[in-house]
Amino acid sequence: MSTLPSEHEEHILSDFETELDPANRNLRFVNFIVDRGVFFIAMKGFNIFWMDFQRRFMMDDTDYNTRYAITIILGLILYGLFTGLTEAVFKGKTLGKLITGTRVVNPNGTTISVRTALIRGLIRIIPFEPFSAFGGSWPRPWHDKWPDTYVVVEKTSVLPGV
Repeated sequence: MSTLPSEHEEHILSDFETELDPANRNLRFVNFIVDRGVFFIAMKGFNIFWMDFQRRFMMDDTDYNTRYAITIILGLILYGLFTGLTEAVFKGKTLGKLITGTRVVNPNGTTISVRTALIRGLIRIIPFEPFSAFGGSWPRPWHDKWPDTYVVVEKTSVLPGV
């Protein structure tokens, strides 16, 4: 037997107001540098596999420029998946965000979904996407604007259930 919340219980949470304090450019830049560093360290292990794959399957048939282009494209895809999966698993956090005390949230302050985290990660594949953070007074690169998410400072934001 399930019971529905009474009218009084619904109004208890209606007084709770969400306030988002946006992370500034400096915090966002630290997030970017730390997360890129973690990714490049993680890629060292993958590079051993990738070099072996190239040696076995691509060296004879493929010229240097093609191998280089494939490597760049694969690196972009892996970076997008890496950041998306990290944010999905750690509920809007990466190591950079952990260090700076920031988090990715929805416009209402709730934790992003796995789908949203992966979309954010895949948008990062777009070349020159980091430069989209330079416009406007509040840095919202494409990976924030398109899935409608915000990177906020946790200590000074009022977030529901976080």
